[in-house]
Amino acid sequence: MKYLHGGDRYQNREMLDFSANINPLGMPKGCMDAAIRGISESIYYPDYDGTDLVNELAKVEEINFDQIILGNGAAELIYAICYTLLPKKALLAVPCFQEYEIALTNVDCKVDSYFLKRDLEYQLDDGFLDAISKDTDIIFLCNPNNPTGGLIKKELLVKIAKRCQECNTYLVLDECFLPFVEEETAISMKMELKKYSNLMVLRAFTKIYAMPGLRLGYLMSANIDMLKKIRSRMQPWNTSVPAQLAGLAALKDRDFLIATRQYIKRERIFLEKNLQSPFIQHIFEGHANFIFFEASSGLYQRFKENKMILRDCSNFRNLEKGTYRIAIRTHTENERLVTVLQEEK
Repeated sequence: MKYLHGGDRYQNREMLDFSANINPLGMPKGCMDAAIRGISESIYYPDYDGTDLVNELAKVEEINFDQIILGNGAAELIYAICYTLLPKKALLAVPCFQEYEIALTNVDCKVDSYFLKRDLEYQLDDGFLDAISKDTDIIFLCNPNNPTGGLIKKELLVKIAKRCQECNTYLVLDECFLPFVEEETAISMKMELKKYSNLMVLRAFTKIYAMPGLRLGYLMSANIDMLKKIRSRMQPWNTSVPAQLAGLAALKDRDFLIATRQYIKRERIFLEKNLQSPFIQHIFEGHANFIFFEASSGLYQRFKENKMILRDCSNFRNLEKGTYRIAIRTHTENERLVTVLQEEK
């Protein structure tokens, strides 16, 4: 299968990677120490349910223990949802994370697209409500959206959840990038789970705690029977000992989240101010740890010649050539990107 995502360092080992949206502060030291300790404890099978980690997640997310299941990253949970529910018709607001459509088509699900409008900055609007019908089995939404960084307002999310409940439609809300947002608590739908049995909220440690190689995500829902079915379709011991211990350490480091949000806010301002170049046509409003923009189609090659990789977004549905995404990295690395962009050539 052709690799569709950013972060393919194995084919670009000498490149500075702006294509993968990983926390530039790196993995917290406590997480790293816990993962290393987990290697020595890997002579034992992992806890099947990840009991200690799920208990801590339940406290942090303020929901019940049995409303959470763990996954080998968010990707495993996306596929497990599709393999369990076997939807016949899905609705996606595009552009969006491509793995949703791949997982859906793997179970022969017809995918309808709601095209986000360029003149609305690719923001989801109320027109999406009319696209949800009684034959819509499942919807995946990403908030903030990947690759655009657009944030869906809580008011609209509640309307969508209500409409899905009326139509007996499952709503999977991917909040993997929401921890980067200062208003996370006010925007998240996790506290609405009890109101909507068809709602699932997906999160991961991947981006915010910079541990994509450890593979750790989790799914939340008040529909306990559905969660049990999804878990039964997944392999046993799907999350490793190092991953579970690293996740537990991450949840206890609340200062890291505060530092991350402050850093991302500061570096976003720096980059947006300095991404002024004849190459750049438009920078879209974003709320995650990356910046989405339009530029000349030769920009990817220009960066590659300077040993940098950015994300060419032209293979996302509803995006064209000349759309790009860059991760916010360390200040030194961001300065290097700006220098390359502003160089005369």
